[in-house]
Amino acid sequence: MRDLLARDGVPEGYKIEVFDGTVIMTPRSPEQSQIAHLITDAARDAAPFPLAQGRVLGNVWLRFPGENDAAPDLFVLGHDAERRGDSYLCVDVLAIADVVSEPDGRKDYVRNVAKYARFGIDLYLIADPFKQLCTLMTEPHATGYAKVKEIPYGEPLTLTLSTGERIEVDTANFPVRD
Repeated sequence: MRDLLARDGVPEGYKIEVFDGTVIMTPRSPEQSQIAHLITDAARDAAPFPLAQGRVLGNVWLRFPGENDAAPDLFVLGHDAERRGDSYLCVDVLAIADVVSEPDGRKDYVRNVAKYARFGIDLYLIADPFKQLCTLMTEPHATGYAKVKEIPYGEPLTLTLSTGERIEVDTANFPVRD
């Protein structure tokens, strides 16, 4: 799969992932794109210190040693993150945000929660355009996250990174799906 990606074998607008041993290639929905852009804009506008260019990425490979790699919709890197080819190691990640692409959201709510917590991702945000709800998880442990907070669309959302940086996200403009 990496060879295919390296040869630009993925059509523009599509995302490829391995889920339960199956390669899944799906187009990114307008809602996924819009929400990822709104969160990215908020991160870059964070006050008093906007996140530096290149620390907020999306649909870029993250390496998870011993497991399938992932390409989250959005992630925030630490200050000293080191690029490795076209990817980063999960240990360099401060936060991940995913936008649910299917109504059941099993990939995001089950697999990703367990995986990201197991690898110590401090903050995991799921934006769900079907439920019109954001789920913010912190304090990772071996099987999940100790703290889970639900924020309905329209309410303010604050992402506090382990560095002390705070990202204020206005969810009022998050698009919804039926």
